Amino acid sequence: MRKELKKLGLSDREIEIYLFGLGAGPTTAQNIANATKIKRPTVYVDLERLKQIGLVNQSFKGKKKLYEMAPPEKLLRVIEKEKEEMEEKEEGIKNIITNLKAIANKAEFASDVRIFEGFEAIEEIVGEFAKTKSPTYAISSGAYLEKAKWANFMKNIASVRERHKNKIYIITDLHPLEIKLYLMEDLDAREYRFLPLGIKLPSMMFMCEDKIALISLKEPYSSILIKNRTIAETEKFMFDVIWQSLERKNLPDIKAIEEARKVQLK
Repeated sequence: MRKELKKLGLSDREIEIYLFGLGAGPTTAQNIANATKIKRPTVYVDLERLKQIGLVNQSFKGKKKLYEMAPPEKLLRVIEKEKEEMEEKEEGIKNIITNLKAIANKAEFASDVRIFEGFEAIEEIVGEFAKTKSPTYAISSGAYLEKAKWANFMKNIASVRERHKNKIYIITDLHPLEIKLYLMEDLDAREYRFLPLGIKLPSMMFMCEDKIALISLKEPYSSILIKNRTIAETEKFMFDVIWQSLERKNLPDIKAIEEARKVQLK
């Protein structure tokens, strides 16, 4: 019986008070406290809760305040009231669900845009892309890379990608540095497509999931990091179009490969 009453949401103290009150008839809070061994201030709190759910009626005999437990049939009313409240909540949710969907759709377009200055910021941004499990897509150019700074950096990033098993798809130019990276042994982690000879891009772009990084290759170095799923999906579509158009095209010839082998990576 106590177990079933607990299922209705009654606490152990409320059950004690209710069961005692059923047998006692109209009684005072002091009598309830004495019989149940519950402190009287706590009894008042529990009686108030039982009143709210319809299981206690209050009356007066002279100046004496009496409490009488509602008949057991009232327990069904507790369940009915819970059902009514649940139905009201459900109806309320149905009424605002359109507005909730609108809020959810706005979240898709919400953007986080940050601007960074300096080469260290580039190292950090590209390094974070290299550590992701999802594939990364990049458009790069060796034409503006300083060999001493960028060449070693790109080699180190390739090692980070290999450790984290980050697959990267790169569209780049036929610069010796890029061809050198193309010839490195970790090609299982990278795939290349080459732009036509003569194209030199002064910036790089990295994409992964809902993030896009735009990086200037000219000093003073600067970067823009955008987090926006809608924009990322559009940029990924454009990347795929270019990627497919370059399949089996503009591959480095023997002379270009020989020139690339001369590039020293410390």
